[in-house]
Amino acid sequence: MNLTYVQNSLHAALRLAVRDPQAWGKFDLTADGFFRSFVAILLVVPINILYDLFDFRLAQARALSDGKIPSSVEYGFVEVLFSTAALVIGWFVFPLVLLFLLRFLDLSHRYATMVIAHNWGSVVIQLLNVPAIVLFSLGLISHQVALDLLFVTFGLALYYRFYIAQTALDIGWGLAVGISMLELLMTIFFVLAVSDTRFLWLPSSA
Repeated sequence: MNLTYVQNSLHAALRLAVRDPQAWGKFDLTADGFFRSFVAILLVVPINILYDLFDFRLAQARALSDGKIPSSVEYGFVEVLFSTAALVIGWFVFPLVLLFLLRFLDLSHRYATMVIAHNWGSVVIQLLNVPAIVLFSLGLISHQVALDLLFVTFGLALYYRFYIAQTALDIGWGLAVGISMLELLMTIFFVLAVSDTRFLWLPSSA
């Protein structure tokens, strides 16, 4: 696995984002390709840290706009470690649930294809969020405009997940919507669980 391999995989994921059916021929759909796709998380980790910084500064901007004093808590190494650990755990939750779901739907033979596209597609989705975060960090847009842009990319990401599910599993749109909504709900509940238990690991955030 080298830089060219990563570039080809990301290029395939980007082509899926524009509904190019030939993109599937660019993925490494072998058993090795399945395990290698999990390396994509290494590309997401720095973006995740960037998003955490955005969230931290967004909270400060909101406090100032409401006439309140921003929190004096700083975003440091412990927060980075906690956020990265949560990301890694969350990364494996959906593939694990998907394994049992596809067995139930008699679609196990499509499992590897779905996971490969899902993992590399996650990098594309994270990259969609970068422009709004960077523009806000540079002071070029307000926090409200940044949130509006992130809301747009959120909608695009939902459709992207739907298209991956529909084409990777070769299923109808109804079942594809159900699977993509399942992932969304799992993500929401996971984020809420992490947020609710955050004070156990980061007392300063309580």
